[in-house]
Amino acid sequence: MTEQSIAAMIDSHIHLDNINDPHQLSLLAALMQEQGINGAIIPAVEPSLWSRQLQVANQFGYAFSLGIHPWYVKQHWQQQISELATQLAEESRTRSRLVAIGECGLDGNYRDNFDWQLHSFSAQLALAKQYNLPVIIHAVKAHEQVLKLVEQAELCRGGVIHGFYGSPELATRYIRLGFKLGIGAILLNENAKKLQQVIQDVPLDCLVIETDIAQVNAVEQTTKTLNDPHFGLILPLLIKKIANLQKKSAVLVSEHVFCNTVQLFDL
Repeated sequence: MTEQSIAAMIDSHIHLDNINDPHQLSLLAALMQEQGINGAIIPAVEPSLWSRQLQVANQFGYAFSLGIHPWYVKQHWQQQISELATQLAEESRTRSRLVAIGECGLDGNYRDNFDWQLHSFSAQLALAKQYNLPVIIHAVKAHEQVLKLVEQAELCRGGVIHGFYGSPELATRYIRLGFKLGIGAILLNENAKKLQQVIQDVPLDCLVIETDIAQVNAVEQTTKTLNDPHFGLILPLLIKKIANLQKKSAVLVSEHVFCNTVQLFDL
């Protein structure tokens, strides 16, 4: 598969603001453009990092979301939500590239702040409904709680289950609530049989593709990687893998996931 054989791509979830070296960041953005990735969504993590995130998004013309990642929910979660509400009002007023709420959700591996996570996630879902925005959800070992809160929120536009790695049954439950599955680097692991089965079972209309931090970490390790002619971002590899699993052409898969992302985030 070559870059010419697939449609333009949008990275639905990439933490570009994690790259601190301006030269490395510019090289990666140029490589993304070269490989046909002409759009991206930079998700938020916590209030103290929003300014950096928005600066990167504006520098390269990428979209972004705003939210509080479950790892960073603090005891003063009400104050964090107040900051989020203020920032959302400002972005709404200035008609910025804000396209979603998130990265938000629940992570069962983090038990010390789990009660605060529940409150924060509920509040962020309410803000998503208020602003008619989709949500980007981080869900780890807490799917029943996530599903319950999402059902209660009665969201207008659904969203993405970021880094999905669950059963076909779980995938179906999220899809019925209007969510798409964010498919990332895990799919490229040949031992990820459960996720491969999901890809075989679900319609293409339910998928978006994402880098998350996989390639960002590689870039931070060495700039040489960017100058290696064999270096490639993972989105084309994900398209090829999905195409193989669904026994469809890479062109068809790339067109579908592109349209899915555009429609979901109103790009």
